[in-house]
Amino acid sequence: MVSEVPVSLLKPHPKNAEYYSPPTPEEREALRRSIAAEGIRDPLKVTPDYTVIAGHVRLEIARELGLERVPVVIVDGPPEYLEYLLIADNDERRLCRDPIKKAKRAEFLKRYWGVREGSANPKGTVVPRQVQNAPHEGKTLVDVAEAIGESVDTTKRLLKLNDLIPELQRLVSQGKLSQTAAYSLAFLPPEEQRRLLKVLGETGVSDLSVKQAQELRKELEAERREKEALSRRLAELEEEKKYLSAELTRLSGELTFREEQGRKVEELRALLEEKERELAGLRRKLRELQERPVERVVEKVVYRTDPALEAELEAAREQAAKLLEEKEFYEQRFRDLAREKERKEAKLRSLEQELERLERRYEHVCRELKREKEYPKPPQWSKEHAEFRQLVADASQHACALAEALGNLLKRHRDRLLAAARVRGAPGEELGELVEVLNDTMFFATFKSSLNIAASRIVEVWEVLEPGKPKLQVLRGGKEKED
Repeated sequence: MVSEVPVSLLKPHPKNAEYYSPPTPEEREALRRSIAAEGIRDPLKVTPDYTVIAGHVRLEIARELGLERVPVVIVDGPPEYLEYLLIADNDERRLCRDPIKKAKRAEFLKRYWGVREGSANPKGTVVPRQVQNAPHEGKTLVDVAEAIGESVDTTKRLLKLNDLIPELQRLVSQGKLSQTAAYSLAFLPPEEQRRLLKVLGETGVSDLSVKQAQELRKELEAERREKEALSRRLAELEEEKKYLSAELTRLSGELTFREEQGRKVEELRALLEEKERELAGLRRKLRELQERPVERVVEKVVYRTDPALEAELEAAREQAAKLLEEKEFYEQRFRDLAREKERKEAKLRSLEQELERLERRYEHVCRELKREKEYPKPPQWSKEHAEFRQLVADASQHACALAEALGNLLKRHRDRLLAAARVRGAPGEELGELVEVLNDTMFFATFKSSLNIAASRIVEVWEVLEPGKPKLQVLRGGKEKED
């Protein structure tokens, strides 16, 4: 049954991050848009203690969007069954390309279903009803492969990746170590994997080719077999030594005075000394095999040390250090040049704007000069110029007076001005009041006509003073409008 619970009560399943990677930014954004527009249509599956089985990404997005409650469906059962539901439900919704997480899901399904290597369920086989109803019965490796969306051979290789140590699994998840190379390294015991990672480092392990990984596995397994064979032979020699020592002691006590037995005693002593020498040699070789086995194999397979190559490598290191210093110098120089370039570009933009303004001014002056050449000045220019200056002065004085008078009018008599702009009165009112209203209306009409004439002259003068700019119109309300 679907119910709604507060988001604050829900908690993620502890195995979710182990089995699944976060969605891609594109997938997450598409789901976020859907939830923001329509809400959560498919309820989350949770346990009775509100642990999320399916819907971890939807829960995260709901918290980001500030949703207070989300729809849920309660599911219950043993922990392994709930973990199985976590994988079964999410495999239908989420695409996880991480091979390690996929390997862990395959390992759980194999263990949960009790699948054995090589088990199969041929087509056409009749499965009993009680087996059909049990989710962990009658399953094969084919079912595991189908559940994770891989072939049976690929699933087998993925299952082997579970034998890698966590550090190497992380390199595979990050795509630094190839799955094929990691598959070969997974056959090594954990202590050899850790030793290999310590010798080569993450970069060296990531750079291993498939062939090198296979050779490392082959050489280390060969040394391991040789060490085991030496250990067995050493144990055998120890037993032979004990037997010969006991036999020598017995013969020495019983047949001391017999020459034939004396020769036998000498032969036994010589044989014992030979076994001692062989035993000492085996112990020495076993110690050599036990000391730095991974390092020796790495040097043999990966490094193959060459004195000439070492000298070249040292020279290359010195050259690399020198190049690094030069690189840092040129990077600093590049940053300085970039800042200088920004300053010069800003100055250039300023100069371009100034040049554009001067070009406009130059064009205007050229037009004026051309006009003066086409229309020569009359002889009385000096007289007209004086008249021009006088008129400009008068216009300036009257403009200032007009501005001051209009300002005082608006400031002191705005209401009367508004009343004069309207026609008041109606039939039946007093004749005196009607005459007063008519006089105000005619007075205001004259005032308005004067303002319109002044405004038109101001526009004409403005067009002469600012050539090339859009024509201005004075609108009611004191605003200007471009044509």
